[in-house]
Order: sequence, then structure tokens, then C-alpha cells
Amino acid sequence: MSLIRTVKISYSIIFIAFISFLNFSCATNPTSIPHNQRYGHIPMYGQPEIQRSPEMQKADQEFIERASAGFGGDRETACIAWIAAGEDYRMKGNLHYAMLRYNQAWLLDPDSHYPYHGFGQIMLMQRRVDDSIKYFEKAKQLVRDPYQKPAVFTDTGIAYSYKAKSIPRGNKNERTRYYSLANQNFKEASKMDESYTEVWRRWANSLYEEGNYAEAWEKVKIARTVNASPTEMFLYLLNSKMPEPK
Repeated sequence: MSLIRTVKISYSIIFIAFISFLNFSCATNPTSIPHNQRYGHIPMYGQPEIQRSPEMQKADQEFIERASAGFGGDRETACIAWIAAGEDYRMKGNLHYAMLRYNQAWLLDPDSHYPYHGFGQIMLMQRRVDDSIKYFEKAKQLVRDPYQKPAVFTDTGIAYSYKAKSIPRGNKNERTRYYSLANQNFKEASKMDESYTEVWRRWANSLYEEGNYAEAWEKVKIARTVNASPTEMFLYLLNSKMPEPK
């Protein structure tokens, strides 16, 4: 999956501010605050199905006030800081702490696409594909920044491709429907930013799984032009199905 593209604010600045906040207040320590202990491993803390107690709501509000104060009261910027921390954990394979940070980001800015994108990524890494699709689609509804959109649409395409692959081959119509949704999202992502490298590799892989080897080679060709050539293993597998067109 793609990295969440945090821009406009220096990654180093927001991460340093995040670390400074951790050192300043135990309110964000996952071992000590109620809203991290209770349901922190579930997107949005399980809401709305799981109701927050008055004590947990109070802890949530205290966290929001302290976290945003480190950014002059700017909750949107604070949200991005917590997303950046979550990404750091996710890339290290620590999905538990990544989810805690995405949930905190969601508390800070529930109308931001970032937390939903993060939720979708974790769900997909846990092979909870239907849940991942739900959160990616929500992120698509909320994302406004053109720079962010290709990553959101690409990850949505990946999720639909995984869904298609999970369907028995005997159910051809359903597999075709989900691969079509995958292709639509990859296509939209590529139109938004042709230089976005991740989309070409992922699209080629999805087309390979779909059995559309000629189109997969077309995407490989484009990937090479943006310095995003697929792995040698993938090229070997694709070539075994259909030799590369000359």
C-alpha cells in the first residue's frame, strides 16, 4: 500500500511537535489514558456501536485540548501530526500503536480523510478487506487536496483487487465486478497524477491477477518511464503468462 502523503507542513516539524507533546503530557501514553486502553484497537473506538462513557468522553476532550494546544489550537495540523506518528508505527509493522494514533487523529479532526485512510490501510493489512473498502470509500468522500487523492484512490483500487481475488473463480460475474471497480480507481488515480509511481505498479499487479496480461504489460511500460519498475519476480511471473510485447 501507499504511504499517506502528508504535505504542506514539514513532516519533521509535526513529528518533533508530536514527540514534544508526548514528553510534556502522559495524556497520550497508551498505557495510561482511558480512550487508548478501551477499544483503541478498533477504528473510531468502535463508535457508534460502542458508546463512550462520560469518563472516556472527558478524557477524549482533554486529549483534544492538550494535543491541539501544541499547534496553536489548530486541530487539523495536530491531526496530521498524529497521522505521521501512526504511519511511522505502521511502516514498522506495529499495527496496534498505528491504530491508536489514527484514532487519536480521528478525535482531533473527524472530518479529515487521513484517519479513514489509515483505518483502511490497517484493515487491509489484517485482510479485513470489506472493512478496508468501507474506510477507503469514506476517505475518498472527504479528501479535498489534489495531492492526497492519488494515494487514496490507489489504495481503494488495491482493496477492490484483493476482494476480487478472494472470490471463487466460479463466480465470474462477481470477480469481474470487483476487478472493474479496482480498475476504475486505479484509472482515476493515474489521471490525477501520472507521476504517482505506486499506482502503476499496483495496477499492473491487479491486472495480472485478473488475467489481463496485455494490459499489465502496458502498465509496466508506463511504470518504467516514472522509475517505478515492478520487481523482477513480478516481471518473471508476468512473462511466464505472456512474453513481453516487443
